[in-house]
Amino acid sequence: MKKLATSSITRITGMATGMDTDSIVKKLMDVEKIPLNKLKQQQQKQTWLSDAYRQWNKDLLSFQSNTLFNMKLSSAYNTFDVTSSLSNSISGTATSSAIAGTYTVAVNRIAESATFTGNKVQLDPSKPLGDGTDSVLTTIKIKDNNDSTKTIDIDIKNSDTLNDVISKFNSAKDSSGKSLGLQAIYDGKLQQFILKTKATGDETKIDFGQTSQEGQDFFKNILGFEELSKSGKNADITFNGNQITSLSSNNVTIMGISLTLKSPTLDAAGNPLTSTINVSQNIDAEVKNIQDFVNKYNDLLDKLNKALDEQFYKDYPPLTDDQRKDLSEKQIEQWEEKAKSGLLRRDSILTDMMNKLRSAMGAIVSNGSTYNSLGSIGISSKSYQDRGKLYIDEKKLREAIQADPDGVRTLFSQIGDTDKGTNGVVQRLSDVMTQGIKDLTKKAGVTGSSLYDQSVIGKLLANIQKDITRQNSRMFDKENQYYKQFAAMEAAVNKFNSQGSWLYSQFNSGQ
Repeated sequence: MKKLATSSITRITGMATGMDTDSIVKKLMDVEKIPLNKLKQQQQKQTWLSDAYRQWNKDLLSFQSNTLFNMKLSSAYNTFDVTSSLSNSISGTATSSAIAGTYTVAVNRIAESATFTGNKVQLDPSKPLGDGTDSVLTTIKIKDNNDSTKTIDIDIKNSDTLNDVISKFNSAKDSSGKSLGLQAIYDGKLQQFILKTKATGDETKIDFGQTSQEGQDFFKNILGFEELSKSGKNADITFNGNQITSLSSNNVTIMGISLTLKSPTLDAAGNPLTSTINVSQNIDAEVKNIQDFVNKYNDLLDKLNKALDEQFYKDYPPLTDDQRKDLSEKQIEQWEEKAKSGLLRRDSILTDMMNKLRSAMGAIVSNGSTYNSLGSIGISSKSYQDRGKLYIDEKKLREAIQADPDGVRTLFSQIGDTDKGTNGVVQRLSDVMTQGIKDLTKKAGVTGSSLYDQSVIGKLLANIQKDITRQNSRMFDKENQYYKQFAAMEAAVNKFNSQGSWLYSQFNSGQ
């Protein structure tokens, strides 16, 4: 707020009348200050109200981004446990599209990378590998399982140490700056240099055939490579009696089961052993997910009800600056607690949103299942006195999940059209909150937008501030006016006193 200029009037008060002019003016100004104080109290109350609306905006957005988002995910429903009889060979997790049952998997071979394993060579990692003068321009041709072939030059010098060579392979990138996915290491105990790709599968290849003769000699004589080209291998498994040899990765999803191939497991004769994969529905996990969702919804609803019912104390307006001077910090805190109470009592935006949330939770969802409402799966209110709070009949919920897991899932997470009744509960709640956030933003703006806040409260606060500025200016002028009036009175009294003294002296001189 712009600081008002100080008065240039010289205030010499009470010399003729003996009056405490400053005290009188202060009392007069206390009366003049009443409209200004009311404006400041109104400003404070609207600021508190804006903060309250903005906090609700944050709370609703958090509920949308976390609770509702998680309930949209398929992982919240159709939860399964997966066990493997040969967990050292293969393990798995189930997606929501898995089907409970027992499956057999034999891992004949896991997917392998393109790997060079050198012959034994004794190398000192800190010393130059060559004569320390020339460079060997190494051309690497790499093909991955996406049928992408890249030919890259790596400048390996005869003066490079083993550590330098390893670093150049590991950090090699293509022309676009993407890593080639090479891994190089020298094991001193094995006395072997190993170079491999991170990618696996038949289509993964490394070829040094285009390297110069000097480069080829470097690989053979220095690093111990006998070959200049290597390819990876696909995984080979037998799933429910069907052999699959086209798997380029050791992570594969079949029948909704995400399998991780770890190693072939062979019997004494060298034949792959068959692992039994058991997929069983985990109703406990789904029940817990739904319980957590309902509990968080109840918490939100309870918070809304408290805000809308909070007591309003009309005798506790925001404190003025003068009132604050006479109170301790604890007293100010206690006063403001009551002054802020009831700011959102019976608020129209929150009331409308709460009613729509309750309606969304009780609506029928056209999902093609008999489990088409929360009530049908054991989730409902017990009494109107609960004001929308939901309770769960766990037995009924478990029976619904077991009888029609897809029906329960679509009841919550189906995406459709609310007007046609095809939107699930979660999407309906999200739509209500999106509209609520828009309404709250229109009313109070968002945090950090005070300078250009065009919300309803933002514009109101801007107008109040203009009125405060005008009142401050009026107060400044009024105070100067009072002092001028008292100065004029002092001058008149002083003149009267002077005239009286003159008359008195004239009477005395005539005696």
